[in-house]
Amino acid sequence: MGQALFGWLEGFAERVVRVAKAIPVTSTYLLKGAVYALEQCGHLLHDANCLYRNGSYASVVAFAAFAREELGRAKILFDLRDKVVAGQTVTLKEVEGRCEDHVTKQDWAVLSTTYRSQDKTTGIGKLIDDRMRATPGSEEWNAADEALRKVDETKLKRTKHDRHQQRMRALYVDPDDAGREWNRPHGSVGKTTAQDFLTDAANDYSGALQKLEPGLLIGHDDRLLQELTEWTDRPTVPSPEWPPPDALELTPSSPSQTSDHAWLVVTVGFVIAVAASFAFGLWLR
Repeated sequence: MGQALFGWLEGFAERVVRVAKAIPVTSTYLLKGAVYALEQCGHLLHDANCLYRNGSYASVVAFAAFAREELGRAKILFDLRDKVVAGQTVTLKEVEGRCEDHVTKQDWAVLSTTYRSQDKTTGIGKLIDDRMRATPGSEEWNAADEALRKVDETKLKRTKHDRHQQRMRALYVDPDDAGREWNRPHGSVGKTTAQDFLTDAANDYSGALQKLEPGLLIGHDDRLLQELTEWTDRPTVPSPEWPPPDALELTPSSPSQTSDHAWLVVTVGFVIAVAASFAFGLWLR
């Protein structure tokens, strides 16, 4: 008798859950989830910066990767909200399904592409240098731009998988690919890798916050602006935070080195500007 009653209650509970997940959700519900996800992303990046200052570089990558997943969740929820605003029906089951996969959330969190190179004579460094030196619209500029576009496409396709794998390696002790050794997260991630990973995540988080900027929403998404304004107890989303950059050691007696570093700084500045524009375009699309 007792076992039969337990089975009936278990089945009844499952039916209740199925019915609940089939109920349509509102745009306000999805907006709150998106903002809470951005809030969590900011907190995780703050914690990652604390870990960076303490030298826990593998944990930096793990926390920053999880922060990216929350950024991806936010973008998915904003996308679902747009569907509801357009008159489509979205259920809780669909929300859970869209936000379930780690790699999918990493994919949605790809808001920019960053290149790092200190060599302007080969590879990506040469392409960037060629485009910077060429006159926009010229044959040389078009050739370099097309080559960079193809590199962008290739990198964007693999970024979501690369970041997911970086998180796994930074977090878990697993057999290596050859099955002969073990992955040891502690000590396996260097300072530069952690700094780059965290910097890129902070850049994308900074770009994502533009979605909540009233001045940018006026005339673009007035309904979202109204919902945000009417949400009186909306949480304050953390401000972006970046790891401290390593100082460039320039010496007057090494003009060649100074020139290379100056080129690198200019290039990085150029890439950041392009990445910011790209991120803003992707986020508002």
